[in-house]
Amino acid sequence: MVAKKPNKIALIYAKAQNVKVQAQEIFADQEVVKGELARDEIYPPLGITILAAWLEQNGYEVRLRDDSIETMEELTEQFEWADVVGISSLTPNARRARELGQIIKEEHGKPVILGGPHPTTNPEFFLDAGAADVCVQGEGDQTLLELLDVIYEPSRWEEVRGITFLKDGEQVATERRPLYKDMDEIPEPAYHLWDIPRYMRLMVNPGVTAITSRGCPYACTFCDAEMTPRQYRAMSPTKTVDLMEKILQTYNPPQIILFDDLFTIQRKRVIEVCKEIVRRGLFFEWVCESRVDTMDFEMLRWLRKAGCVKIYYGLESGSPRVLVTMKKGVTPEKVREGAKLNRQIGMYFKFFILYGFPEDTREDHRLTEELMVATRPDAVCCSILQPIPGTEVYEQLKPYLTKDVAEMDFHYWHSTESFKHPTFTHEELHEQRDSLIIAHADATKGILPKLHRKFERLWAMITHPELIGDWFEIRSRRKKYIQRVKASDWAYSYEERQAGTRDAEKLQVPTFSRD
Repeated sequence: MVAKKPNKIALIYAKAQNVKVQAQEIFADQEVVKGELARDEIYPPLGITILAAWLEQNGYEVRLRDDSIETMEELTEQFEWADVVGISSLTPNARRARELGQIIKEEHGKPVILGGPHPTTNPEFFLDAGAADVCVQGEGDQTLLELLDVIYEPSRWEEVRGITFLKDGEQVATERRPLYKDMDEIPEPAYHLWDIPRYMRLMVNPGVTAITSRGCPYACTFCDAEMTPRQYRAMSPTKTVDLMEKILQTYNPPQIILFDDLFTIQRKRVIEVCKEIVRRGLFFEWVCESRVDTMDFEMLRWLRKAGCVKIYYGLESGSPRVLVTMKKGVTPEKVREGAKLNRQIGMYFKFFILYGFPEDTREDHRLTEELMVATRPDAVCCSILQPIPGTEVYEQLKPYLTKDVAEMDFHYWHSTESFKHPTFTHEELHEQRDSLIIAHADATKGILPKLHRKFERLWAMITHPELIGDWFEIRSRRKKYIQRVKASDWAYSYEERQAGTRDAEKLQVPTFSRD
């Protein structure tokens, strides 16, 4: 007799409730600067959105729910409706994911599948607590489909690669599944299962998120290699712009936010994407994340012409010694060169800094401040390191942890004290962070720094006359972009930006007074 297969699948993104409540309170108050919360709280989770597309493609009925913005009553409705529930969990949300899994198992009797970074590195956290039947390791595109075929037949679970489960009380891990290589075969995210305008209304700068590549070839010690494998895979330029155009046609957002780990690693692909955007006459702003040492003059020119208005660079430190120990693979000299190119092209760029590496000293922080002053990025976000299971730095800091990080009410961006630094107190790390942000403000705010930036841009146009033609082309395209946004539901976002009422929020860093 063939076992019955499930039909109705609910996929849930778990969210730590203390952070959720804090975010809701802040977003509800229009007088409060959103600060670093703005980066984390408001985007629909793309991981389960892509999984949902795979499931729908294979005939399943799927519902998506985001614990960040929905009530427990709304989640409970899905637990009752579904045949099987999947839960996605980052480490900060692991305790909440475990709680939801236990509720589903104990009160609703449904099979539960856990996936995401923490189930990948620490499946026992969920399995030993009875919160999951199976944990998926790494990318779940094909694993979830195969697992659902046999979810009611535990005796066959060992046939599925890339999962961990309990058998006779012992943990069993099957062979890891190879990475999915052809990004063009991955279906478009099932955006239609979300109320996308609802998310955009919550955003500081409304937009729709997308992922066009996976993986990163670098080996930074703070990055989880289990969920961010070293093998880089990307959509073709045509498929990438097809996705962008579909988003524009469906939701007409002012901007698209790319969540690729490293969008600019393949120079030829990036330039082809930009040329295709221009060729199709698409007028939108977009944002991406990158490494400053991957940039060159020509690629930045094309990014600017195609509507890329912000690039976020993971810099982490300005100390040559710390950059080596964290295996960042970049030097301060390369950072200076890349920052100069961004200023010449007129690209808005932001540096992310991490304080709290075990090797950090005051001298390292001083060197980071000096680099910020020298490179003058438009914005800087300095966070306190959070050691995450699966990372090299987590193993370094294990002796200093205050307790299991998954049991803490911590957040990537809120500087929770999750470990005792060997050199600094937590308060001292905050003081060092504040000092960096003040030094950056002194170097970039005010009339003289702004005139300096304009002179650099003017000199670049004199020495590179092709930038003059770019300026006229960008200006023409921007006029069409503004016309589109002004005629959309998101006209207010452009008007507020022009009025300067959202500048503090856009920076997404705390503001400081010398008083």
